[in-house]
Amino acid sequence: MRSTPFFHVVLGSACLLWFSMSSCSVLNFTTTAEMTSSMDVDSVAIALDEWDWDEGFYYEVEGYDRVLASLSNSEEYHIVQVSKEGHFPQTIPLFPEQRNPLKLVDGGMTALGLGMMARGISQDGEDSGVWTGVGFGLAFYNGLGLFAPPKRVYKKSYVLPALVPMPTCKNDTSNLLIEGFHMRIDSANHQWSYYESMRDFETNQPDYTRKTEEAIELEYSNLDAEMTDVLIQQGFQQDKNSKLFEVGGAVKMAGALTYVDEHRVAGVVRYDVKSDWWMFNPYEMATDTLKLSSTSIWGPYDPTEGLDRSLISDALIHSLFEAMESPVIQESWVSEDEWAQLWKQDWSSISIPHLFRTNQKVAQAIPSVVTIDAEDGHGSGCIISSDGWIVTNHHVIADTSLSYEVHFEDGSKKKAEIERWEPQFDLALLKVDTTDLVPFSIDFSVDIPVGEEVYAIGTPFDVELGATLTKGIISGRRKDGNRMLIQTDVSISPGNSGGALVDENGVLIGIVNQKISGMGVEGIGFAIPTHYLENALGLIWEKSGSHLSE
Repeated sequence: MRSTPFFHVVLGSACLLWFSMSSCSVLNFTTTAEMTSSMDVDSVAIALDEWDWDEGFYYEVEGYDRVLASLSNSEEYHIVQVSKEGHFPQTIPLFPEQRNPLKLVDGGMTALGLGMMARGISQDGEDSGVWTGVGFGLAFYNGLGLFAPPKRVYKKSYVLPALVPMPTCKNDTSNLLIEGFHMRIDSANHQWSYYESMRDFETNQPDYTRKTEEAIELEYSNLDAEMTDVLIQQGFQQDKNSKLFEVGGAVKMAGALTYVDEHRVAGVVRYDVKSDWWMFNPYEMATDTLKLSSTSIWGPYDPTEGLDRSLISDALIHSLFEAMESPVIQESWVSEDEWAQLWKQDWSSISIPHLFRTNQKVAQAIPSVVTIDAEDGHGSGCIISSDGWIVTNHHVIADTSLSYEVHFEDGSKKKAEIERWEPQFDLALLKVDTTDLVPFSIDFSVDIPVGEEVYAIGTPFDVELGATLTKGIISGRRKDGNRMLIQTDVSISPGNSGGALVDENGVLIGIVNQKISGMGVEGIGFAIPTHYLENALGLIWEKSGSHLSE
């Protein structure tokens, strides 16, 4: 039977259809997926993972609240980031879990091709070869398409999880500092597990689990940087870029990373971490240690890198806020006055005989300054009584396990006993066994006359430079928490801490305690006014004799 022209038209159309649709499932390159925030608020940012040679891995914001994102079906995974200011961010790993719908077309075209082959083989005539050839082409190419990637593609829509708001500070005067964050991961406390699929992860069926045999010890890591940024953002810490003073009135927390468990699924990873937290009150007393567990968001896994800092920080920020709201920390988060009463509850007042002098020359005050020497460095001190009482900075004698030796201006030396200290005001009281010292005359007035000439006496840089005298003026009065500081442009160097700031008559008006140094910074030093000595150290001043003129 001869074929008709109409038949040739149909056959030609079939050939065109074959060329246009053969293995069409292979051409399913991308899926346009609708991603919708489940939150009832606006401006929820939805971002998709990106990578380039310049920036490496990063997130590109696709839009807000509801977006249409193009997901590459050739990628093993995509990560969607959901974020909003003041909320904990979330990341959601997406995997191509849906069967490629165009595989059905490939299956149908394969069946059509097999049918055409069967017809061509079963009939005689000049058209049988055409039927067989076209059928074979359809069956062959679409059959290959049935087994070629992508076998699975991404879904058409995703509802993204709601975000949890971060706590906000309700006290405008709060100033919470991260004193330090450490890494103290013992051997076998860092492990990782690999899962073939998210289903295996959700059912806790890892392919394998490994543990490291090496401990990770790093005191004062820089993991606190991200925590500090979040504390500033949520109002718990004063802006570190705009505040010069941050010690006075601040509450200090510290922590340590003690355990890391990595969960690797295909190309993504998540961390389960354990951490210890404790708080320091203004008197450096630490609370009980609080042990917490937290989980990071998901991120890309790079086998060439170690622990992912951003993921570790994310988990630790969750722990930080949990620690802040725990009873252990909350019970210690009390006022400085309450801590002061607790710190000094066992103190008894110490009577200090005080001989007032007037019209004294500055040089005559030099014997009243001492050098306080220890294994790890030195500082200065001020004699306040002839029977061996000496005032210095707390930070000069902060390590109470060390032995401290006092060097006097005449070259003699004596061992000093640490009697008490007050970290909030950075003051300490020492005692040496003697009765023939030359004490300072002290001005206890609260008034600080800005512009007046002053002198600093101390031991800068080296013990050999003891009793060095420098001159300047009072530059200002500065508030630091509950204390007022004297600002001066007098030359202050390392080793001057605890030394004397005196007026033109050699009368003690302040205890030198710090200097601001850095590129382009000169002439900014500070001293603690003497009127704080009585309450800070529990002293009672007793006049000894009459006023003397020298």
